[in-house]
Amino acid sequence: MKKLRVHVLQHSDGTPPGTVVDWLKARGHDFKVVQLHKGDALPMVGETDWLIVLGGAMNLDDVAQFPFLTAEKGFLREALGARKTCLGLCLGGQMLAQILGGQVKKHAHWEVGWHAVHLGTGPDSRLMVFQWHEDTFDIPPGGVLVAANSITPNQAFAYGENIIGVQFHPEATEEWVRECAADKDYPTGPHVQAADQVLEGLVFLVPMKKWFFTLLERMEAVAVRNSSRADTR
Repeated sequence: MKKLRVHVLQHSDGTPPGTVVDWLKARGHDFKVVQLHKGDALPMVGETDWLIVLGGAMNLDDVAQFPFLTAEKGFLREALGARKTCLGLCLGGQMLAQILGGQVKKHAHWEVGWHAVHLGTGPDSRLMVFQWHEDTFDIPPGGVLVAANSITPNQAFAYGENIIGVQFHPEATEEWVRECAADKDYPTGPHVQAADQVLEGLVFLVPMKKWFFTLLERMEAVAVRNSSRADTR
């Protein structure tokens, strides 16, 4: 397997890369977690094969308070134009959707805790995933819906073979879920699970992680193929 250059874009201490790092270490790729909120510089587009864009507590348009968002959006536009492989998680998925022409807006309610999403129509299409979001995205023009539920119809999309945006948090670890459950600004609403219910849902971590690692392996294959093509030009 070709060793890839992977950059993980982080927006806040409260939204860590989680199991993304475990998987990248196990696969032996060269990776860097770029902590944008701490002033880390974005790479040059030519220096990366795969971008993984994490979540964050901010809104996509909070550019006055978080000016790095403007530079990040410009960088991602350039990366998508260069056909880099990109995976967006929660805020990252919203950012990819917006850049590709979809609308990102405040949802009618929070979605917090363990909620099922449907991935296709087969017998194994239902997956319990960890949710923590107030905003939602439209599927961008040319994108394909790949996950949905009745609370948030647009849970994930694919755009071509190299771009995937996800609204939920498949990268969640037990430590992070426990931190979320103890959040001093815990959300409220009809689709917000109580903290004790969130902790009971930790049993869903293993199947969610299995699904996520399978997704990463599929995107890895695309990134390797695209990177190898670039090397031969």
